[in-house]
Amino acid sequence: AMVFQDPNNALNAVYTVGNQLMEVGMLHLGMDEEQSFAKSVEVLTAVGIPEANEIMYAYPHQLSGGMKQRVMIAMALI
Repeated sequence: AMVFQDPNNALNAVYTVGNQLMEVGMLHLGMDEEQSFAKSVEVLTAVGIPEANEIMYAYPHQLSGGMKQRVMIAMALI
């Protein structure tokens, strides 16, 4: 998967980080919502995002640039 340089343009501002990550698991891997949520939290933790459960409910504008980049890396890993 491709990780773009500017995560501000790659993440949709009207959807939570969790919605965007879970969409990848559900559409590409055929997971249900619970499986996709668990996988998303697991991968966010793996890329070094603290309190991954809370970040799942955050919007992109609430994260720093480095955290947004890590979200994009997590999305690519899923």
